[in-house]
Amino acid sequence: MNTQLTVKELLEPLQTVIGVVEKKQTLPILSHVLVQIKDNQLTLTTTDMEIELKATQKINTKEKVNFTIYAKDLIDIIRKLPETTVIEFIIEESKIYIKTNKNSFELNTFNHQDFPSLPKIENSDVIRVNRTELKELIENTSFSMGNQDIRAYLNGLYFEVDEDNIVIVATDGHRLSIGEIKQSNKLSTKKTVILPRKAVLELTKLLNKNEHEEVDIHLSKNYFYLNSDNTTIISRLIDGNFPNYTQVIPKDFENTIIINKQEFYDSLQQASIFVEERKKSVRLMFKDSQLNIFTHSERGQAKTQITIKNFDKEIEINFNIHYLISILEKITTSEVKMIISNSENQACLLSSTDDNETYQYVVMPIRI
Repeated sequence: MNTQLTVKELLEPLQTVIGVVEKKQTLPILSHVLVQIKDNQLTLTTTDMEIELKATQKINTKEKVNFTIYAKDLIDIIRKLPETTVIEFIIEESKIYIKTNKNSFELNTFNHQDFPSLPKIENSDVIRVNRTELKELIENTSFSMGNQDIRAYLNGLYFEVDEDNIVIVATDGHRLSIGEIKQSNKLSTKKTVILPRKAVLELTKLLNKNEHEEVDIHLSKNYFYLNSDNTTIISRLIDGNFPNYTQVIPKDFENTIIINKQEFYDSLQQASIFVEERKKSVRLMFKDSQLNIFTHSERGQAKTQITIKNFDKEIEINFNIHYLISILEKITTSEVKMIISNSENQACLLSSTDDNETYQYVVMPIRI
C-alpha cells in the first residue's frame, strides 16, 4: 500500500500532536503517531495513555490509508524540507519506506488497529468560555503548578466551575495562584476537576494557536475534553482532593502595602544577581515608608531600597525571590498591593490595585 503527502499537508498537524510523544515509552507503539487518511481528510493521533491529541487536515485524495510510524523520526525527516516536497510512503506489514526527492528511509511500523485510544467521553458537563479569557487565565496561574511532586494533586491545574464563575487555581505548596472569570454556566451543581500538568501545557498551545472566539470545555467524572479548530485534546483527570486554597489567603488587611510595580520588579531583578542558589531567599525589610531588599551569596551581596505607600510599620520577612518576580511579571497595573498576614504563617498576598482584579497570588515565607 502506497500513499503520498506533501510536507505542507503533514507538518502542521504533526507539530500539533507531537508534544504528547515521549522519547522513552513503556509501550513502543506510544512512540508512534497514527496516520489515517479517509474522505479527503488526514488525521494524526498521538497518546501516552493519559492524554490524547488529534489533529485533522483537509487534503485532496480519495484514498483510505491507516498506518503508524515513529513520530519524532518522521518530523525530523520532514521539518527542514520545502513545503511543496512530496513524501511517498510505501507501507508493508512491519516496515514503512519513506522517499523524498533522492532520499529514502526505512522505519518500523505496528498494526494500526493496535494503536490505543482513550474512551469516548459520556455524561459530561459542557462549559462555553471565551478563548482569550481562558488562555490568559491558564497562563497567569499555571506557573505555580507543582512539578513531579509526590502529592499528585499539586501537579496540575484545579478547575472549579459553578453557575456564575470559573475559578482556576495552581499551587506547589509554597505559592498559590488564583484566577477567576465571572460568567453564567449551565450547571446544576458545582464541578471540580484537576487537569494534569502535561495536559495544561498542551491545552495552552492549542488555545494560542486557535482563532475562534469561544471554545467548549467538556468535563466528565474522569476526563477533560476540548475540540476546537481541527484539534482535539482528551485528558484523564488527576484523582485526588485539591487542598482548600481559601484557607491560606490572608483575611486580615492590617498590613496592606502599595508598591510601584516596576521599581519593585527592577529591584528584585538586581538583587537576584546575589541570591543564594539553594534557598533563593530575599529579605524584605519594611520601615519608615521604605522597603529595603537584601540578598547575599558567596560572591557578594546586594541592597536596594524603594519608597512604599500607606505603610510605616516595621516588618522583616524572607521569600523565594523567583516566586515574587514571576508574580510581578503577571500583574499588569502600575502599582501592586501587598498584604502580609499577621497570622503565624505570615503568608503574603499579592494582587493589582484594581478593585476588579481577576488574579490573586499567595507566597509563603522562607524560614531562616
